[in-house]
Amino acid sequence: MNKKIWIGLVLICLGGLLMVTTFVVDGFPGQIYWNNGPVYLSDADDKGEVDLTPDQITSGKQNVTQLDLSVKDADVTVKTGDRFAISADRAEKNYITVSATDGFVKVTGDERNGWTIGIKNGKRHHITVTLPEKVTLQKVSLANLNGDLQVQKSHVDQLVLVNVNGDITLSEVKVNSAGLVSDRNGDIRVQSSTLPKLKTYSHFGDINVTKNYQNVPAAEATMAFNNLNGDISLT
Repeated sequence: MNKKIWIGLVLICLGGLLMVTTFVVDGFPGQIYWNNGPVYLSDADDKGEVDLTPDQITSGKQNVTQLDLSVKDADVTVKTGDRFAISADRAEKNYITVSATDGFVKVTGDERNGWTIGIKNGKRHHITVTLPEKVTLQKVSLANLNGDLQVQKSHVDQLVLVNVNGDITLSEVKVNSAGLVSDRNGDIRVQSSTLPKLKTYSHFGDINVTKNYQNVPAAEATMAFNNLNGDISLT
């Protein structure tokens, strides 16, 4: 066989061996996402976040009064800060639509199963919503298919959290009038929060409600905690 062909085959084999070794030891140096074709993001890009706050809000033309967020495959965190903001990792950006009308902010995520290949680690993508610290929103509604929902140090009149596969966590949250927290496959945990009269139900899971909360008969409750396969803990 021609000497040049032999050299070429040896180099190909060495390259393949190095690629396999790199993948086994530390995975690909980034991830590849499918968005009308393969899109490669390095680790540095993948860890970065993109600001998706509507211009109507950042310009001060509208003040946020309500938030409605619905996603299919991402972890969601709602926290407080100096101003209202929505951010997501760069890959998640391609699947999110954000709008603002008369103070009503709507966030929709249209993630699809199997939309990543060449995964270095199986981390779920993330959306972060920041609410102004000294503002009480009329209503916050979050819905998720796969992923955790987390609400921290927020003050709302009505709170609706609906999850299918993932945990729901509330920490230092104040709900004035009414709410619904519902999960199918995951735990519900509430810590150091101020809630109206509530009722709890779990089909396959334990319920723990401390004396800090008013766990009352259904007819008296204005907030409900429901779970199918998971625990409910209010401490």
